[in-house]
Amino acid sequence: MLRLTLIFAVFRFPLEIMVNRALVGRCGLYCGACGIYRAYKDDGDYLDMVSKSWDMPKGKIRCEGCQALTPRCWGTGCERVKCLDDKGYEFCYECEKFENRSCEKYEYIASRYLERGEDVRESLRRIKLGETDQWLEEQEMRWRCLSCGHPISWYGEKCFKCGAQIRVT
Repeated sequence: MLRLTLIFAVFRFPLEIMVNRALVGRCGLYCGACGIYRAYKDDGDYLDMVSKSWDMPKGKIRCEGCQALTPRCWGTGCERVKCLDDKGYEFCYECEKFENRSCEKYEYIASRYLERGEDVRESLRRIKLGETDQWLEEQEMRWRCLSCGHPISWYGEKCFKCGAQIRVT
């Protein structure tokens, strides 16, 4: 893990960023903003909300990120992870179906997240080019509450630490 201290005008305080390579999603998603990962790490009210809305026991809500999956992690059941493991690939960009846009599993999530402003194809392009640490730094900053600096989820409407409305940059 790389440790960086960044100070940005958007935040009113110094913010230390830990670049965690376990959070590089194999499909191009940033695992640090995943609802399951955030609920597992943040616990409390957010864990309660995810448990209720996904009708899942709190004990099953756990993940360390796609690059650090264990048998107990929620991500081991992901269709894309299973597909990649079956084919012996680390990332979706290694598959011919990704290149010719014929993978229905991938195209579904790519379009779903693009609607939310998250371009997972572009993320994978950058990861493939070796820009992983830069991409992780950007994602780590992007998915933080602008009021308190706490990490946030794609699915949240408010920061579960300070209660501020979420505005993604």
